[in-house]
Amino acid sequence: MKKPIFRTTPESAIQERIITYLKRRGWHVEKMHGNAFQKGIPDLYCWNPHLGDEEGLHRWVDVKVEGQHQYTKSQCQKWPLWESIGLGVWIMMGDTDEWYAKLFGPANFRDYWRPSYDKYVRKVEDILEELEE
Repeated sequence: MKKPIFRTTPESAIQERIITYLKRRGWHVEKMHGNAFQKGIPDLYCWNPHLGDEEGLHRWVDVKVEGQHQYTKSQCQKWPLWESIGLGVWIMMGDTDEWYAKLFGPANFRDYWRPSYDKYVRKVEDILEELEE
């Protein structure tokens, strides 16, 4: 019998390193899995009970490959909606102190926003107006 070949993507390799990095610093990390009914969900839900306020520090983290990152249509639609209600998404592209420090600043998904993503974000009023025409 042949030995199975396990393939990994660059993003999943970075994700595993980030998970290990965060766990060593006291974070609880859950891998999230989007599906047909939950598109646009970030890759990781992270919580550290010893940081932040009495509830700890919560972060939604999406892992990207530096220089090759793109948002999906669903991410472009969901993340600005979350942002509008005060829920942030943090992008991490590595398991370094530099990327870790970003978790203590404002949500940074907008730092990697491209103008081409704007086409996926439309106001409800604009859609209704278009339907009336």
